Amino acid sequence: MRLGVISDTHGAIRTAERAIKQMGKVDLLVHLGDYYEDGMKLRERIGVPLIGVKGNCDFYREGEEEIIREIEGHKIYMIHGHQYDVKRDLNRLYYRALELGCNIVLYGHTHVPLRIAWGDVLIFNPGSISQPRGGARSSYGLIDIYGPEINGDIIEI
Repeated sequence: MRLGVISDTHGAIRTAERAIKQMGKVDLLVHLGDYYEDGMKLRERIGVPLIGVKGNCDFYREGEEEIIREIEGHKIYMIHGHQYDVKRDLNRLYYRALELGCNIVLYGHTHVPLRIAWGDVLIFNPGSISQPRGGARSSYGLIDIYGPEINGDIIEI
């Protein structure tokens, strides 16, 4: 199972489409908020299932702020991240994942890509395709799940 992961598109639909094309075949696209509406537009255009969460810049009535899905035997927690002050540190987010029994956390908000294994939890931020920060370049993520094995890569556009 291959997941394409984007976040913080902030209206840059063409850049998002370019990133999705660059991803190649994905089984599921995940949009981690800030311009949740971009994810809904992309869902109509790309023909791939999409899961999206709302971020701190999303003021739509529709949509969820956090989603938990079991995929290929892994419990994945998807959230924008502002709710857990991820710009400061990841402690609260990590402990929330443990509380929920999740072994993969996908989040955004910081616009800075990050992939770390903390204990048995993969914490993954694809960065931002539209407004990278912290010296990063525009990026997205690919997560491949093969049974118990999880590979997460951050790819620059």
